[in-house]
Amino acid sequence: SIGVVSPNTRNIYLIALLLGLLIPFSVIYLIQLLDTKIHSRHDLEKYLKLPFLGDIPLSETSDEIMTSESRSSTAESFRILLTNLDFMLATTDKEQAKTIFITSTIPKEGKTFVAVNIASTLSLYGKKVLLIGMDLRHPKIMEYIKIKSNVGLSNYLSNDKLKIEDIVYRQEGHKDFWVMPPGVIPPNPAELLNSTKISDLFDELKKQYDYIVVDTAPVSLVTDTLLVSKFADVFVYVVRANYLKKHSLIIPKSLHKEN
Repeated sequence: SIGVVSPNTRNIYLIALLLGLLIPFSVIYLIQLLDTKIHSRHDLEKYLKLPFLGDIPLSETSDEIMTSESRSSTAESFRILLTNLDFMLATTDKEQAKTIFITSTIPKEGKTFVAVNIASTLSLYGKKVLLIGMDLRHPKIMEYIKIKSNVGLSNYLSNDKLKIEDIVYRQEGHKDFWVMPPGVIPPNPAELLNSTKISDLFDELKKQYDYIVVDTAPVSLVTDTLLVSKFADVFVYVVRANYLKKHSLIIPKSLHKEN
């Protein structure tokens, strides 16, 4: 008798099985190859050897500020972040204010949101806190806080007649949450931040507060943040998930390497 020569069913099934495995794995690999964004803490830990302070979930509102009534996951994440931050600040001078600088790689990563809520949460712990708007080029602090005037840091640095008390305001609804707004946008921010008045300003403020939280400019665009970095006890570097590209992490990696 003559057997069936073609089609070879066993070979067809084997080829179909291999293609069924190969095609989806190839698609997944290609997607990962083309995916250039940071998505989670695991991406950060893969590229950076830096202390990880915490995840901050998306807020329910774009201008949310933590209060004593806040019970959201965002509020809880800030409490965890501050617990971790406290360990990093344990060795600093207890007689003077602890200075926490907040920065990011590029704009719109949420650094101002983080700065405002670190300051707000600290004030809820009974600490006397000052929030300084030191991003003089594209300030966002005024979107979060409610104060009677925008006369602030840039005005003070460019006007010898102004005193520190003239540019510090108490945030409504908080006992000891004070704000120094950025002031009017100056034509020469780097020059102002490099002046000797900045050093004198921090010397004086450190005597008056428990914590000073500073919202600074993104480090990839301008040198402003590096000019004032010597006044920081610790830096919080904000990375926004699904927004910042992986290759941009070379910037914080380089900054950390160079101290």
